[in-house]
Amino acid sequence: MYLLKFLINNSKKLLLTLCLVGSMQSHCLAKGLPKEYYEIDDVNKAKEYFFEHLYQLIKEENEAILQDREFVKNVLTSNILRIDFDSSTFSKLLEIKQKYKIKNIFTLQEYLKKVDVIPPSLALAQAALESGWGKSRFIKEANNIFGHWTYDPRFGMIPKQRKLGASHFVRVFQSLQESVSAYMLNLNRNLAYRAFQEKRFEQRKDKQSPEGLVLSQTMLNYSAIAQDYLKILKDIILVNNLQNFDKKFYQS
Repeated sequence: MYLLKFLINNSKKLLLTLCLVGSMQSHCLAKGLPKEYYEIDDVNKAKEYFFEHLYQLIKEENEAILQDREFVKNVLTSNILRIDFDSSTFSKLLEIKQKYKIKNIFTLQEYLKKVDVIPPSLALAQAALESGWGKSRFIKEANNIFGHWTYDPRFGMIPKQRKLGASHFVRVFQSLQESVSAYMLNLNRNLAYRAFQEKRFEQRKDKQSPEGLVLSQTMLNYSAIAQDYLKILKDIILVNNLQNFDKKFYQS
């Protein structure tokens, strides 16, 4: 009886404790890049390791996106009137619609603008820049490669230099793969990156594979340093020949 009364009277405190414990568990699971990466002294070898390791995660996520893209194309280019609204096909279409914030479930062009790959060269350049080549506190403690924010304290950690009165947190991810997935979804569905989505769609209409170097110049809203950010991304792609990762992916 006493235990029950204690639980009722302290329910809010217990709930807060559970949230904090859950947050700590997330931090414990976050380990950043493999330990061997941080033991490489040669700069060029470290870069090679960084790009190759993250490329595999980017490739895997892009392949999953392409599967959804082909699914949508197949469904919406067939006879829509024959779709069974109780079928697994419609359920999956609805799931993709909600995931990518598509307004009209049967408008193919909306899907084609949003459900598409992120060029590896762009993703790798942003990964290098946002994570300090994998050495930032955020990637080491939170598996956060791309500087994601959240306003939910259950899923974040407080940035050390957060301004007084600010309420954002750095998002904590269970894995690097989860961080890559969130980054790609962020670019694919949010209005802030409409220029990116539209430019990529234009490339597709011109029978071109999405090109990271060109699309990097649409990332104006990704960083507060605006035009300087675009120049840095371009330089990272060119200096490190990251276009080769685009070719590698599209030829695979």
